[in-house]
Amino acid sequence: MADALAHPLPGHVIAFANEKGGVGKSTLAFHTAVALARAGHRVVAIDLDRRQSTLESSFAAREGTARVVGVDLPMPMHAVLNRHCAAQLQQEVARLDARADYVVLDAPGADCPIFRRAVALAHTLVTPINPSFVDLQVIGRIDPVSGRPGPASAFGRTVAALREERRGRELAPLDWIVAKNRVRSCERRQIDRIDSALSALAGHHEFRVACGLSERVAFRELFQFGLTHLDLPQLPDMARASRTTTAEIEELIDDLLGADRRGPGRSRRAAATPVRTSGRARAAYREALAAATGAVSPCA
Repeated sequence: MADALAHPLPGHVIAFANEKGGVGKSTLAFHTAVALARAGHRVVAIDLDRRQSTLESSFAAREGTARVVGVDLPMPMHAVLNRHCAAQLQQEVARLDARADYVVLDAPGADCPIFRRAVALAHTLVTPINPSFVDLQVIGRIDPVSGRPGPASAFGRTVAALREERRGRELAPLDWIVAKNRVRSCERRQIDRIDSALSALAGHHEFRVACGLSERVAFRELFQFGLTHLDLPQLPDMARASRTTTAEIEELIDDLLGADRRGPGRSRRAAATPVRTSGRARAAYREALAAATGAVSPCA
């Protein structure tokens, strides 16, 4: 980790990392990168999980949607890291945009060298968790009876060691954020207990608590096309954007970055490779997209 601190990436680095899979890291990374690009920032998004490549696949789907539907969607520069080494990561970021305002890293869901590298490079570390006590154990132990926090987990110790290293080098402190993700409104009693436990852990292990994205049809249906709810006003003949769902995305970005996320103007877009699409294929794609956005209602 010390070596990573000696060779920083450009801009503000936001790493989405959790040693537990299935918590929505790629979804949050995608929504964050798109929202920052839409605000006019220069954004580079790197998928560090070459086996799953969920983040990179979502951007490929976004480019396809933009071409078929014929809209100019804000697009971060993006790539998947095929060689898991620090030098390759720096080269990829420099190749995509050496003057990026933000670099978004989507780490694999397991402890490995590139996972630790992403944590070491981050200015803002986002750890999504599902609202369950099992997921809380990724951060640290908590007594189920007294509610008192206990020792940090392996991941928590990694973050603590990094913070100590940054202090020793007199670098800016790491902003660690635990984002409560995929929350269901019907689980209010469970959420209250999780909130109390998170509050206790936050004070003990020095992190902030943020709201991620709730479990909504709106997010699942649009994600497969590489879209966010913020894109709906640009799509012709599609459902209107739900203010409630749009507000969730805006609240997420505000929690992560505050006023800094407000950009200077038009974003840089990745060049899309032109493709030939038959009229029938284009119509079928638009019909599928319309069906998905039609499922997005204000209560979704």
